[in-house]
Amino acid sequence: METMWTPLFSFMIFAVFFALGDVVANKTKAIISAIIVGCGLFLVGYLTGLIPTDAVDSTGLPLITSNFGIALLLIHMGTSMNIEELLREWKTVLVALAGLVGLGVMALTVCVMLFGREWAILGSAPISGGIIATIIASDAANELGRGELAAYVTLLCAFQMFAGLPVASVMLRKEAKRILNNGELSLASETGKARKLDIRVIKSWPKSMQSYTFLIAKAAMVGVLSVWLSNLTKFGGDTQIINQNIMFLLMGVLFCELGFLEKNILAKAGALNFLLLALFSILPGNFKSVDVPMLLSMIWPIVGMLVICSAGIAIFSIVMGKALKVSAPMAAAIGVCCLMGYPATQIVTDEVIASLELSAEDSELMRGKLMPKMIVSGFTSVTIASVAFASFIVPMVFS
Repeated sequence: METMWTPLFSFMIFAVFFALGDVVANKTKAIISAIIVGCGLFLVGYLTGLIPTDAVDSTGLPLITSNFGIALLLIHMGTSMNIEELLREWKTVLVALAGLVGLGVMALTVCVMLFGREWAILGSAPISGGIIATIIASDAANELGRGELAAYVTLLCAFQMFAGLPVASVMLRKEAKRILNNGELSLASETGKARKLDIRVIKSWPKSMQSYTFLIAKAAMVGVLSVWLSNLTKFGGDTQIINQNIMFLLMGVLFCELGFLEKNILAKAGALNFLLLALFSILPGNFKSVDVPMLLSMIWPIVGMLVICSAGIAIFSIVMGKALKVSAPMAAAIGVCCLMGYPATQIVTDEVIASLELSAEDSELMRGKLMPKMIVSGFTSVTIASVAFASFIVPMVFS
């Protein structure tokens, strides 16, 4: 049977599994993510022996991802950041970051005592938000020769939305009712005027230099420069002040603002969706050595980590919100956005607004109150904050 598992056939199965995941995610409004479906199907295939454990590796996608895919995606994420929006919602950014501090505090104290150092530290990375943070943690687990830890962090990534969505929904409903009860809905939008930032050195590129190959080449150039600059921050052997992943993000932001890179560069080059699909290829491999008893042993740490860390995120977010005069429900909703990311942050906000039975005009006003904060928080957590958090906390496993 294994003779049928050519690289092309393996790629087809991989693509079909995650395509089914997208269908389920759309039908359930992102409550069940594509990661749960795709990875779940591979897990069943590995446990039953129907899928060879080297099937995904044979496609070459994991190699593409580790060699340059993650670098290009992080640079792209930098080019997609809306600096003006982040400046307008600076309170939201600080509340979201405080939530990650709460996550770290709970992981390094309560969770270490309950689940052990490796399980607590590595498990906190996927909870901080984003697949790349999960990959940073799973790579560290594999370096330790701990396949069960790699599977564990992947499962946390898959199931974290079940912890975030209910909390966000309840808190947003409380915030919406508070706004209505206090008569704040009629007040002018909080967004205000955007600050105009323009530090572009290159105003525009000639049309002949806007091909997809040229766009990808420029992103690769920034990637090489990022590696070089990151290596300059090394001291005392392998100790590094600025991790490569963080440098990719920062350089993506900087070179986009300077005009060297276009906004959403990989999307413009038509390469984004394929690289995102390739990124998913890292995840199924974490289940190669998993068996049923091992899976059952993970239930307690997965549930425990999600509950305890979610509480830490909410508490620290509320404390920061109080200092910045952000209501407790709104602060808690902002904090748990790291457990969801986009588009779940938008979906849950729309669902809450729809449940209020407001007029079309009032619904738009309410959306203006809630949506920018949820979008900015999810974006902050899943992009630079989660990568920075994972890059900082995961090396603690080796110390």
